Amino acid sequence: MKKELAKGKLMIGESAGAIICAPSIQYIEQMDEKPEDYSQEDDAGLDLIDFYVLPHYLTAPFKKVTEKIMTEFSDLNLCPINNHQGIVIDGEGSKVICKD
Repeated sequence: MKKELAKGKLMIGESAGAIICAPSIQYIEQMDEKPEDYSQEDDAGLDLIDFYVLPHYLTAPFKKVTEKIMTEFSDLNLCPINNHQGIVIDGEGSKVICKD
């Protein structure tokens, strides 16, 4: 995937697709437990961004767990977004956008 992105391909990730772009996915396990047949050896993400997307922030049914993740992982550069927001990343940085 990284090779294709380097060639200029566009990537769109919703929820889990955004989470895997971070350096690690360990912070999200409280929201979505690993299945018993989890095949990845570690919790490494794709490391495409230097922050950690927290989707569904304060939205049902994830209100309590997203609050808990924000508290327990306050040392991470978390970027919480609700279900009406997205993150646009380009060569100049990133910005949160909101659907009206």
